[in-house]
Amino acid sequence: MPENINDRISYDLVERVARIELTHSKAHNSLDGQMGQALLLAAERAAADVRRGEARVVVLSAQGRAFSVGGDLAEFGSSPDRGAQVKATADGLHAGLAILRSLDVPVVSVIQGTAAGGGLGIALCGDIVLAAAEAKLVFAYTASGLTPDCGLTSIVPQRISWVRAMDLALTNRLITGAEAAEWGLVSRAVPGAELDATVEAVVADLRDGAATALADTKRLMAASADRDYAEQMDEEAASIARNIASPDGVEGVDAFLAKRKPAFS
Repeated sequence: MPENINDRISYDLVERVARIELTHSKAHNSLDGQMGQALLLAAERAAADVRRGEARVVVLSAQGRAFSVGGDLAEFGSSPDRGAQVKATADGLHAGLAILRSLDVPVVSVIQGTAAGGGLGIALCGDIVLAAAEAKLVFAYTASGLTPDCGLTSIVPQRISWVRAMDLALTNRLITGAEAAEWGLVSRAVPGAELDATVEAVVADLRDGAATALADTKRLMAASADRDYAEQMDEEAASIARNIASPDGVEGVDAFLAKRKPAFS
């Protein structure tokens, strides 16, 4: 059974899949201080399970109609020091997101409904982001006189064109999951009724994949922006040479030649 970190997030580890789920659906998974603390604790749990080799995939999802509507403005507005309250909440969320982004296993995010503000940043942190076609994605910050957080000013301009990123950030234009997939902001968009099945198919494939190859592929992709073309190819050559000599590499090649499904370690 999933374990509640607090009443904001639950954590579960079953069959090498770690699942972090936002559970504060009665408040549409709004982001407050408790949510920030819970996300950090859940990310630390996932990182520990990855280090022990017990988690091969991490799934980040949410209960309810919304993935998250973003910051809890009521909590922030009632604080005697709004800046300090927002900073503390953001620091917890950001620390958790940084851990999730650095994991050596694939992270799959699932957007089943509205993802706004910081909730959108959390939803987009995955290596693979699966969305319901009818989900609604929106920045929403400047409409309240605020600026983006939760990594949005890093992730969004990296994934889509500058002009589209600026349009979303400055005008708070709302787009659907289907549009986000067309733009390259999310990996795939499917009808909501098909989302769960799509997620489980992707998770099963990653869970049974070659762990070292997946981790090294993530590292190569992450480092590519800081290397020139020739340097990146040198790293690629070194990595593929290591992996083809590894047990999973031997199994993968032998399985391909024998026309059978590989059984990775």
